[in-house]
Amino acid sequence: MNEQIFTSDFMNKLEKLSISVKNMATYGLAGSRKSKAKGMSVEFSDYREYVPSDDFRRIDWNAYGRFKKLYIKLFMEEKEAVFRIFIDNSKSMSFNNKNITSLRLAAAFTYITLNNLDKVLINPLISNETGIFLGQGKNSFMKHISYLENIDFNNHETSFAGLKKMNFNGSGISIIISDLFTNENIEDVIKFLAFNKQQILVLHILSEEEMNPRIDGKLKMVDSETGQEKNLVITPRLLKKYKENVKRFSNNINDICSKYGATYVNIKSTDSIEKIILEDLIGTFIMI
Repeated sequence: MNEQIFTSDFMNKLEKLSISVKNMATYGLAGSRKSKAKGMSVEFSDYREYVPSDDFRRIDWNAYGRFKKLYIKLFMEEKEAVFRIFIDNSKSMSFNNKNITSLRLAAAFTYITLNNLDKVLINPLISNETGIFLGQGKNSFMKHISYLENIDFNNHETSFAGLKKMNFNGSGISIIISDLFTNENIEDVIKFLAFNKQQILVLHILSEEEMNPRIDGKLKMVDSETGQEKNLVITPRLLKKYKENVKRFSNNINDICSKYGATYVNIKSTDSIEKIILEDLIGTFIMI
């Protein structure tokens, strides 16, 4: 994480970005996003007729002069959006820099979120902690970087159990960064987030070796998360079938995401953070 993930040039580019939030927040502290709730911010929204419980200071006397009725002004209240970043910190994510790519992505989303005065909660999937809040505004960015740098990727199997026990308290944005190598039902996870009014982004990280392995002969394969061993004879036919299964695996997750209105992006662990943020996600999840 110390190897120039954020050059000054890249940070300048991030300054201009925001994340497209489909569901306006109707909760939370004051922020920079327009809410469906009516409040007292500076942007005028509408009028409604005065009732005795209203603040008389909001009466529009010009409207009274024209209509001989008391009306109050309604303003569009600005609220913060709540972003939750779920980082898969299982053992398989340590393979071929998937963990480094995931941390860089989490850091980039954190910076964009803080820059837009929104709230970000970092959630390692395998942890006793949930929803780590480290402060708001760009001044807290280095705290977030320090926390990300210390996430442990030596855990074993991927688990979404903690995520499915969370209380979301209203709509928000949930970002999953994972290779999705799990025996759990991914559709149950996406469905749970959608039910909790989350705008969902799934960043599916795989290495080039996992997508297009270049191996042959007799091998003993060891599952890094379970320790299970299997002796195999790698043949061209077996490799072809493997690649077909990987493609089917990705397509299935993409279909699940489409079903629940989530955004799915397939990422190689060798992809640069600039390419992912400034090319793959621009115009869909990220806006200039």
